[in-house]
Amino acid sequence: MEYLLENERLFFRGGIYDPVELAGMIATEALTLGSASVLIQSNGEWLSVTADQDWLRNQKQAFSAITPFPQAGANSMLAEILAVAFSAGVITATREEVKLIKGDDVVPAPVADRNAGRTVSFMRRRESRIAQ
Repeated sequence: MEYLLENERLFFRGGIYDPVELAGMIATEALTLGSASVLIQSNGEWLSVTADQDWLRNQKQAFSAITPFPQAGANSMLAEILAVAFSAGVITATREEVKLIKGDDVVPAPVADRNAGRTVSFMRRRESRIAQ
């Protein structure tokens, strides 16, 4: 995580965490990995990416490590780890489970579509560097 935080400029076009750009990165992954339908939604301080397929079904480490994404080209990586590093909260849901990845479980989170293949939701606001 420290590497990501110290090199934020390498991961976002403007050089700083942009939650809307991050939602677009995650949506692109879902499409590249086989989803036919992807939706990005904004709900207050949360952004959610929902797809008809579980694009991370074979990528269990996507929320805990920099994970190669060779389908997008050389030197590409899955973007979910960026949500964990830079946002204050992350939740993912599949048809089988809802999992809090990061954040306070009492913070109201978006309702996941239990009929979707996967939803990844993250907070627009960034994680405080002080807390780390």
